[in-house]
Amino acid sequence: MQMRRSGMLAVTGAAALLAGCAANRIRLDTARTVTATSTAATTAARSYFADVEARRMQAAAAIVASDPSCVPASPLLIQVPDAVGDTPPAPLCVGPAGPAPGYTAYPIDIGQSPRAIIEPRIETLTAIADYTAALAEIVDEPASDVSTQVTAFADQIDRIGRFADFVGGRDLPSGGAVLATEQGQSLTALIVFAAELAREARDARRVRAIVLARGDVVDRALASLKTQVTVWGRGRAAGADDLFGNALFRSYMRDRATLTTEQREVLAARIFAARTASREAGARAQTVGDAIDLAQRAQAGLRDALAGRLTAAQRRAAARMNIDRLTKALGLIAGLATPV
Repeated sequence: MQMRRSGMLAVTGAAALLAGCAANRIRLDTARTVTATSTAATTAARSYFADVEARRMQAAAAIVASDPSCVPASPLLIQVPDAVGDTPPAPLCVGPAGPAPGYTAYPIDIGQSPRAIIEPRIETLTAIADYTAALAEIVDEPASDVSTQVTAFADQIDRIGRFADFVGGRDLPSGGAVLATEQGQSLTALIVFAAELAREARDARRVRAIVLARGDVVDRALASLKTQVTVWGRGRAAGADDLFGNALFRSYMRDRATLTTEQREVLAARIFAARTASREAGARAQTVGDAIDLAQRAQAGLRDALAGRLTAAQRRAAARMNIDRLTKALGLIAGLATPV
């Protein structure tokens, strides 16, 4: 009898040990998946923006070189005919006296690129991914050590401070004062929230309490990010690339008879690149907006799970479902470099 009881205890202990190992493996896999996907998303986005920047600089250089009236300055001030037809020819760029009769001046702000607008918002999103992964682990196992994810979240949010115009609400002048104020306030609140979590990173119960008390700060920051991206996507996203393409096309039409075949080919390729970028700009902004939506649903769903009275199976299901949402969001960011 004693041997049977000892055997039962051994089996029970082994089952508990295996269950604990399985839970630890799930938590480890969650952390690894989010980290790997977040890294891939950031790398892909940076590669995409580097390519966009290179194309924009090439287009700007081609415009300046194509007409003696243009100088390498930003914003580059070109003049566009008010009507197609009998408008007399004029230099490509505006002279000291202002636009020629029948022309309107349009600035091409070479510095106001998609990278300058979207990159800090993607970095904010990938930082929130670490925070969301921490919530998933606490939901799955309330006593989890989430210090690594919480610290990474706080460090990334702190580094976003280097985008001064972004944090200050000054990088979307077309958004208006209300949007700018909300942008600055929501990001400042997020930075304070991240720092508070970092101070309690090793105490999962305190992290949980802070999240339940003030986690709506993340809701506010993500909602503001979505509005910013939507406003930019509807307005200025394609504007500069439209102007690049049109200015290059004018140069091509004016000088094609005197250009070599190779020069025409290079200029034509830049026209096509600018027009493609213009056509895709809104779609890229929409992709980032969709990723923000998924991240918002993931972290809000996990916060609801933290507040609820769930069984272990329900907690695990909630954690898995929302990690799936998060990895899908990061996958959308990683796919930015894929042609639309």
